[in-house]
Amino acid sequence: MTKLIAYYEGDISVMSWLKKLLCVESIDFRKMPVSNDSADYADLPSYISDILYLDKPDIILASNVDGHEKPLLSIEFASCTPQYQHALQRFSRMLASASADCPSIIIMAEKKRENGGDGKRIYSRSSALEYGAVKLMDTFGLPCFVFDWPTDEDFYLSFEEHTAFPPINDISMAKLKEFIYACIDARKDLNYSDTLLRKGIVMELIDENRARAYKKGVPSIENPSGGEGKSSVKLDLKNTSLLIDEISHISPTHQKLMAGVSSFIVDREKSLVFYPSRVTAHAGDPYVGMIGYYDIAFTRSGRSTRERIHNLVAYADGVSMEEVLGVMNTFNAKTCPFAKEFAPSNSKKYNYHLKNGCKETKSKPVRIYAELADIVVFKDGVLIST
Repeated sequence: MTKLIAYYEGDISVMSWLKKLLCVESIDFRKMPVSNDSADYADLPSYISDILYLDKPDIILASNVDGHEKPLLSIEFASCTPQYQHALQRFSRMLASASADCPSIIIMAEKKRENGGDGKRIYSRSSALEYGAVKLMDTFGLPCFVFDWPTDEDFYLSFEEHTAFPPINDISMAKLKEFIYACIDARKDLNYSDTLLRKGIVMELIDENRARAYKKGVPSIENPSGGEGKSSVKLDLKNTSLLIDEISHISPTHQKLMAGVSSFIVDREKSLVFYPSRVTAHAGDPYVGMIGYYDIAFTRSGRSTRERIHNLVAYADGVSMEEVLGVMNTFNAKTCPFAKEFAPSNSKKYNYHLKNGCKETKSKPVRIYAELADIVVFKDGVLIST
């Protein structure tokens, strides 16, 4: 018999919402740790911590069949206005799940009135979100979908009564329910992803999402948001050899560091360059979630970051390395368990870090840049992937 487990964060009304959606009385709800550097993180099963390494979706639904827990899918509820940068801020949560072989969905309004201001502006969802989801699906070979969050006639979000979540009687949520039950059934098979991709509801959702991704104009490096409008985001595709030479000429320090650039970076003819004005401060600019979109939409050719057609380069030459080094120095001084003597109160964190180090427990912006960027250029130094 299949037992359902739901790791969640945020509003506890998700419990009643999910049970009502699936028409079940019993789900084992487990609260996700507030942060990866907490003691509770060390207790997580690996299939959960593997997802949380990059980012944290709102729900990770799993099944327990004959004592074996395995992930079914992750769900992200995006109640924000759906324009380009806000939509893609959440993309790293989809990437986190797909990277851990877990199907992922995000629920976001197709059109929504602004949250603040005078409330007059209505924003439409950028096709970049669907495009990123389709590219994720093609890259990792598992379902990644965007579902519509219903709105009323004035384009304000609609909610299920007594919850902060979408109304269950909407057609979009009916498809979500059918998809979740397809996941539950497919998990009984040894080859979960292949079995799931053959389900009728999944093939239907693939066709729908693919059509929406390409309907308004395919996103490109020149226009990463897609559609007919022109994105204000600057991305450049540069010759790698010339880019390395350009970075080397910033200062003698840059020259010394770039002399040791990894051969796999040199071997890629082109490099996709984006230009952060912040890396770790104030959630980064661009939002760190957007880095995953640039990666998947325009550079990645396979599941690993080594499988790229272009390098991914963050050219933050107006930012000091202190942004990253300061965050890591604070982590080492205050959060790393080895900064304190071993005691029963911190034994879990000690044991976890002895086994895994701090790869998954350092701050999210540092984790994402370290995992995804081939080169990060600062005004006073360079970080290079190895």
